[in-house]
Amino acid sequence: MRNEIIDLPYVVTWHMPVRIRAGLGLAENVRGPEEALHCLTYRWPASEGSCFDAARRKCVLALEKRAACEDARDIFVSAAIEARMLA
Repeated sequence: MRNEIIDLPYVVTWHMPVRIRAGLGLAENVRGPEEALHCLTYRWPASEGSCFDAARRKCVLALEKRAACEDARDIFVSAAIEARMLA
């Protein structure tokens, strides 16, 4: 038997999505740390703030399985409140 690496998609989701609204757009659900990291990187209104920085770090750690996924959700909610994006 050979040792082979099987590459399977790994999707992490939260127990409950976080609803945010970017600008005047429609509210949308963020379902996990990967989607949250995308929002924080490309769609966030400000790239500073204590919760913003902590949320980015915690989402990366959750994706690397080095932090609890729900901890990433909690700090993402705090970042959304800080940025006035929580819907």
